[in-house]
Amino acid sequence: MKMKKIIAPLALSILLAGTGASLASCGSRLDPYSIDINMEIPEGTTIEFWTGFGADINNVLEAMLEEFTKETGIIVEYEAKSGYDGLKEQIGYSATSGTFPHLALAYPDHMADYVNRDLIVRLDYYIETDEADDAISPDDFYEDYMVENYEVEFDENGDPYLMGIPFNKSTEAMTYNKTFFEWANKLDSTIKVPSTWEEVRTVGHAINDLLEKGSAASNNQTYFDKIAGPNGETYANWKEIPEDADRSQYLDFTGVSAENFHPFGYDSGANFFITLVRQWGGEYTEVDPQTRKGYLCFDSPEVIEGLTYMKQLHEEDVVAIPADFGETSYCSGPFTQMMSVMNVGSTAGTKHSVPAGARFETDVAPIPYRDEDHKFVISQGTNLVLLDKGTEAERAAAWKLLKWLTKWHNGEFCADTGYFPSCEYSENSEVYQDFLTRTPITYGDTVAQNTSKVNSGYYVNPEANWTKFVDAPFVGSAKCRDSVDSVMQMLFFGEGATPESVIADRYNDLRDYVR
Repeated sequence: MKMKKIIAPLALSILLAGTGASLASCGSRLDPYSIDINMEIPEGTTIEFWTGFGADINNVLEAMLEEFTKETGIIVEYEAKSGYDGLKEQIGYSATSGTFPHLALAYPDHMADYVNRDLIVRLDYYIETDEADDAISPDDFYEDYMVENYEVEFDENGDPYLMGIPFNKSTEAMTYNKTFFEWANKLDSTIKVPSTWEEVRTVGHAINDLLEKGSAASNNQTYFDKIAGPNGETYANWKEIPEDADRSQYLDFTGVSAENFHPFGYDSGANFFITLVRQWGGEYTEVDPQTRKGYLCFDSPEVIEGLTYMKQLHEEDVVAIPADFGETSYCSGPFTQMMSVMNVGSTAGTKHSVPAGARFETDVAPIPYRDEDHKFVISQGTNLVLLDKGTEAERAAAWKLLKWLTKWHNGEFCADTGYFPSCEYSENSEVYQDFLTRTPITYGDTVAQNTSKVNSGYYVNPEANWTKFVDAPFVGSAKCRDSVDSVMQMLFFGEGATPESVIADRYNDLRDYVR
């Protein structure tokens, strides 16, 4: 269901109606690079803003937009479309009628489509001519987030234009069963939270050995479908545990079998593959800056080596994907049911790794990497873009809202939603630092804080040497991503599948993007 909310105080609504001030124009095309960005914006100026957020995020954003209107007198007509794909489709449908919004969220591939449709406004002019106290600079924002905004459109010399500003950002992290690792480390000191893929392999084997996975050992040696004590003892149920025991030291394996236990899970097939490409030194796609056409690049020795390594980890029963658990999309459900003890998924979804009934404690760590020179993690989330619509005042108002959301109030948005700050200003803001240090109300709040600390302490910390990456977008890059989502499942479950065969299969499926 489409949701629409107009963020405007009653007094401003009356003012707008009484004066006959014009609403957002339908398709008027002024020259976006000649307007006076420093003009005094008339009170009651109305702009439209579209996102693909769900109800929880909308509640936060609507309250912020009300605050923006109180501060500026600018009225924001806000609509949340049916997800990010729905947002892109609706903007595409409205291109001919000019009924698209002044401001919208966009992934890089959305921007590429909007360039192709001549809908999007380059932001260089706005940055260069803005003399207001709230002016922003590309240098204000984290470099890893800015790269994707400079990879969409280029001039005749191949120099990039700035097409968006980062707003709501997330990435991937590894949630792990903290209770399990504390218990297992007492029995085998080599079992610790891994940092590299080779450590995942070593720890995965040690975990399977400790649990006697697949063995015919006696009940005192196998833990599946039992309660495990802190010293290695097992019980058939909770009633058998001594009444004076500290039950927080016990692990509930009931309902788990050796066949459905796998130490490590990875939610997204597309992210798994694309991140592997980077971590093994390969390239996923490339874009011709002159034609803006995109091409596949992942048929390479580096990628074949990485896929060979992961296929071995799957065959060794260390690494799993949703299909290994009988799932279609995520491994977080099996994780909460003790079918795995490590899981890589979106940082926006780590709350789903908190089990019901306090079955165990969840903590968060960076994703595994290949080696110190290949610490890549995918950057997710969207950017704010200006679309080519409106009067001079409306365009100036949309620019003002973009600045307000991406820098000056981004910390507030992130503290209330779990997204990551776009820049150091929002990262260091009082409201965001309070979020990181305040006493949690629920255990889910603790996991949300720890997820943010992984981002702050590792991913955006220059000393940690991580790179957040997004591959250059082009018209069709979303189709390519959808296609490679099946690579890992084909590799792991396809009869006779090899890295070479699955790559060839995807190249055939995406033949329009092969040079």
